[in-house]
Amino acid sequence: MRVAIYARVSTRKQADNELSITDQIDWAERWIAEHGACKAATFIDAGASATKDGRTEFQAMIALAMSDDRPVDIILVHSLSRLFRNALHFMQYKEKLRRHKVRIISITQAFGDNPAADLSVGMLALFDEYHSAENSKHVKRTMLANAANGFWNGQTPPIGYKTVAVPQPKGKDRRKLVIDLETQHLPLFIFETYVQGYKGRPIGITNLAQLLNERGERLRGKPFSVSNVHAILTNTAYIGVAFYNQRDSRTGEARPEDEWVPIPVPPLISEELFYAAKAQMAARDPKMGVAAVKTNGNLLTGSVVCGCGGDGCGGGMTTSTGKSGRYRYYACHRRAARGATQCQGRRIRMDALDDLVVNAVSEHILGPDRLKALLSAWIDRSEEVQVGRREGLKQLRARLTLLDGESANVIKLVRSGLYAPDDPQIAAEIANIAAQKRAIAIDIDALERQIADGERRITPEIVEKFGSLMRNKLRGQASAARRDYIRLLVDRIEVGHKEIRISGSKAALSRAAMGVPPHMVPKAERKWCARQDSNLWPPD
Repeated sequence: MRVAIYARVSTRKQADNELSITDQIDWAERWIAEHGACKAATFIDAGASATKDGRTEFQAMIALAMSDDRPVDIILVHSLSRLFRNALHFMQYKEKLRRHKVRIISITQAFGDNPAADLSVGMLALFDEYHSAENSKHVKRTMLANAANGFWNGQTPPIGYKTVAVPQPKGKDRRKLVIDLETQHLPLFIFETYVQGYKGRPIGITNLAQLLNERGERLRGKPFSVSNVHAILTNTAYIGVAFYNQRDSRTGEARPEDEWVPIPVPPLISEELFYAAKAQMAARDPKMGVAAVKTNGNLLTGSVVCGCGGDGCGGGMTTSTGKSGRYRYYACHRRAARGATQCQGRRIRMDALDDLVVNAVSEHILGPDRLKALLSAWIDRSEEVQVGRREGLKQLRARLTLLDGESANVIKLVRSGLYAPDDPQIAAEIANIAAQKRAIAIDIDALERQIADGERRITPEIVEKFGSLMRNKLRGQASAARRDYIRLLVDRIEVGHKEIRISGSKAALSRAAMGVPPHMVPKAERKWCARQDSNLWPPD
């Protein structure tokens, strides 16, 4: 019998303290010798979880076992938990291998080859999955507690920092982040250069990464790229607060902010510099503002989708040409890219759809009565929002007062001699309180600005002037102005066989009427539709 050996450990601790890779292979080779078999191949996954099947060596072994020449009769493991800790994966792969006449054998778990044995193996796979889930739950709880106490959980530190061991009265040492003197200059250079520019000229993230590489700088031995420069510019660790538990380690999905655990660390840059960089990135975001409208000269590109009322695929419609470029269309991108199996597709003359949308918005949205009805509904709702903002501001200020009291209590403990000023717990507590106060201060500032903006009111005179101005701009010949204002008012244009639905944001209308520039208007969900709907037309 031809045997493929598979060995796996998920962590270094497991390799050192439990069953190492070498031990697993020794057991397998003894089994092969005792059963008169021959070794066809050995596959090793070191540091890989058995809850997932995307392991490099595991997949290579499966590919070999299922290849046409069938070079393997048996996949041999020390125990089934080395191969799987997911019962569904186990049953799926077991069936695939069975069809190719390949058996899975566990050295330490001998089962027969009958229905009862299959049942036992299935139950064992379920138990392994349960055991893995329980271990994961306990490890997660321990790591959350570790982070809440201000310790680092072992992930790679941000550039500019390193970890040091902190001895504990009981148990193993913990680790904390401290400033790395060898690399601390890099984050400061990145932030200052991005905000202030280089040699008197503004610099973007792409050119900043290129500049760092030209200077010979490296990120742990690797060249800088757009992604890691962006990660540095958005990492709050550099202003004193790192966060743990931001993403699900298994799925990679972002967790809600209320599940993040703040870890106080020594700051490397000022908050003013950090938020200046953040504001600059938002202003340059190609998905927003002025940069967005420069990426394409067409009036409606980015807003048109294929389908209305369920008669299309919902994909975006992009520029298409006909008659050697003499005619221009909006056409379904999915149909063009993937063929008729994805969407039967549609396309519409660009100038016809542009004029149709401009006329519809001018007549049905910017008409005085309709515009007044839309904005009055928004104003009524905005007053409720203002009340909520004022209440939120009151709560934030109360929380800030409580934190001031907590800080004073910690200082009293030091003054009374109960704790030394350099006690790690005192330093961590003060840093944690300071981080919370900074975050609350930022939220207070944002709410105060929102409340100030919300105090502005839209009068009937403003509505009339705004509607007249917008109608003139939309019907003007200047393509750049038409594009600016149509994108301010229209979020989505759904093109169907029999109808076209245009929708947009009441918030955008309100802000535009109050004089907020188009490039400052954020994206928003749809709040109005041109036809008779929940936003009823004013009575005749």
